[in-house]
Amino acid sequence: MKILVTGGAGYIGSAAVKKLIGENHQVVVIDNLLKGKKELVDQKAIFYQGDLVDKGLLDNIFSEHQFDAVIHFASYKAAGESMKQLEKYSDNITGTINLLNVMVQYNVKKIIFSSSAAVYGEPQYIPIDENHPTNPINYYGFTKLECEKIIQWYSQLKGITGICLRYFNVAGDAGLNYVDPDAQNIFPIIMEVLINRRDQLTIFGNDYTTSDGTCIRDYVDVNDLVDAHILALDLKKSEVINLGSNSGTSVLELINTFETVSEQKVNWGFSPKRAGDPAKLTASNEKAKSSLNWKPKRNIKDMVKSTLIAYGFKSKPNL
Repeated sequence: MKILVTGGAGYIGSAAVKKLIGENHQVVVIDNLLKGKKELVDQKAIFYQGDLVDKGLLDNIFSEHQFDAVIHFASYKAAGESMKQLEKYSDNITGTINLLNVMVQYNVKKIIFSSSAAVYGEPQYIPIDENHPTNPINYYGFTKLECEKIIQWYSQLKGITGICLRYFNVAGDAGLNYVDPDAQNIFPIIMEVLINRRDQLTIFGNDYTTSDGTCIRDYVDVNDLVDAHILALDLKKSEVINLGSNSGTSVLELINTFETVSEQKVNWGFSPKRAGDPAKLTASNEKAKSSLNWKPKRNIKDMVKSTLIAYGFKSKPNL
């Protein structure tokens, strides 16, 4: 297949490009390189630097290539920042609309969309399945949900098959040694503590109703996530599917795993809870199992090991 990968120089996108080319697909990448790294893009891929808000660029790309499918990773994704920079995050919606319109123009009938568990908001029950109410509590989650809805309309009215994959917490490395240039998530933040780039990890709250008082989150390995996207290329109808492990890891459990595997102490401290942080967030992945024949192959220790290696921890016996 010939596949356009938007955001293909980013953390997940570059891993997907590597896997797609390894399976002999032809790949074209578009990325604005604000966070993506061109050096991570497989040299067998055709690369365009640009943004999805540039409809003219998209038209040029689609006029030069006949795509079988689009895998759409490109977006801004920091939930906190999204509450302050609505104009920037609105580009998530604008870019998706531009992409869909060009797909219609050039008769491209399949899109795999990178969505998020942020569409759900506060959990009403655990584990969260695809029937859980959607009520985002940040503008980032709102943009993802709006993109899903727009894709659903294009599916109904324009015959585009739209597969919306709702990620929980993506972690680990795909062998590309990705180092996050703007760490917002706990894995790269812990790594910045271990390499002395920041003083400590701040744990928000220690009195949640969990086994050790810290939040529990559902982590899914980036390699498993990429596998799900490739499986989704074979789906014949539009779907919304969670991608998660069906289990959870607390903050203190995660720190302990990093310390055990790296043989280094992680400097951390508690601070007050953040508003809107639920005690536990885990996904039901039953639909992914039935629709995609997908389930995670890698556990939390695997994710920690590959992350440590990506940041240069290669001499430890545990690695």
